[in-house]
Amino acid sequence: MEYRAVGSRCAIDLNCLNLSVSRKTVLDILNQNGFMEVDVDMISLARQCIGVSKYRRAARPSEAPNIVDCSSFVKWLYAQRGIWLPRRTIQQRQYGKTVDINELTAGDLIFLSGRLNYYDDDTTDGVGHVGIATSKNTVIHAVNSRVNIIEVPLDVFVDKSKYRGTKRYIPKDADLLTLETPPQREIEVADDIKWVIFQYLKNKQSGKDNIV
Repeated sequence: MEYRAVGSRCAIDLNCLNLSVSRKTVLDILNQNGFMEVDVDMISLARQCIGVSKYRRAARPSEAPNIVDCSSFVKWLYAQRGIWLPRRTIQQRQYGKTVDINELTAGDLIFLSGRLNYYDDDTTDGVGHVGIATSKNTVIHAVNSRVNIIEVPLDVFVDKSKYRGTKRYIPKDADLLTLETPPQREIEVADDIKWVIFQYLKNKQSGKDNIV
């Protein structure tokens, strides 16, 4: 999956760089070029929103995490990790890797039908709600204005008749970094960061100034 930056943050999977240098060298290069690694625990952030964030249908993404609906909540969580997701549940389900719910891991998104469903061509496959797995057996989701955000057992969250799939955006084998980009750079996608590293190495080989 190609990670798209959110503001000044962008995630990058070091396993996808295909570089002939060590992980430490890559981190040193990034540091020398003004990138700072940020430690983000999405599940911890999600739990911190329980009892604090308020639910409002059609909440604007810019209002998160103070005011959220189900899809803006998970969009905000992934943004903290440096991963852009679309706004609506049906759009979010189009991204990532489809996984079996029996293989659920923390961070996966689980989609259900809801009160207001979006669909492409199949009206029976409408998507209207989403939650984020906090383990293989628990889910946090923004429910409504009465209960706001709660964490529940998976079997309470998932109604088989409403289940619309599970998606994974961070592979199990990923060596994923969340980077805060320096003010002088505009990073759109993780691939931009890869080329910063490549150019640095090329300049080093030629004896040029390494700051790129």
